[in-house]
Amino acid sequence: MASKKTAKKKSDQMEEENPDKPDIIDEITKDHRLVEEFYKNYKASKDKEQRKLWFNQFIWALTAHAVAEEAIVYSILESVNKKGMELGNKSRQDHEELKMMLVELSAENDEAAFDKKFDQAFNTLMEHVQMEESEDLVFMKEHVSLGARQIACEMWLMKDHLIPNKPHAWIPDRKAALELSMGVLVSPIDKVREMLMHHSQVLR
Repeated sequence: MASKKTAKKKSDQMEEENPDKPDIIDEITKDHRLVEEFYKNYKASKDKEQRKLWFNQFIWALTAHAVAEEAIVYSILESVNKKGMELGNKSRQDHEELKMMLVELSAENDEAAFDKKFDQAFNTLMEHVQMEESEDLVFMKEHVSLGARQIACEMWLMKDHLIPNKPHAWIPDRKAALELSMGVLVSPIDKVREMLMHHSQVLR
């Protein structure tokens, strides 16, 4: 009879060999492209209501992505080694900078100034995305097994069950969307992680 250790090893190998399970690295990259698309749609639209909807879509997609990264991705990086800790800390600092820019954006009432600050926030986000894809995700692929990344992805995909990720007509303006977003972004990471784990287990 195979030992428990042998059985676990075989189970881990089966996890890694399952081609049907998504890799969290791919899902993170998809999210990056989606947020970029929402921003471009917002900038291209001339209709006030459409711009509001695209902005809300951008904000909710970014919010869901950010809290899931902090609860799952950066924690994984930090658990690997000293280099992973440095990468996770740097990415958390980037998020804090972006949150402060969103706070400033929520207080802006002038349309031209709002768009200028939104562009600045987006450019800062894109710098972070470039760093993340060239460093964080490369590090994760090299140091975290496919099976572990697939398990993490189960939690990652639950983020949309916790946070609205579609434009809502009932949100009256961009300021309200930003205020709702900030309420989620300042949620305790342990609480977010617990909720994501709960949803992934319920839906298995």
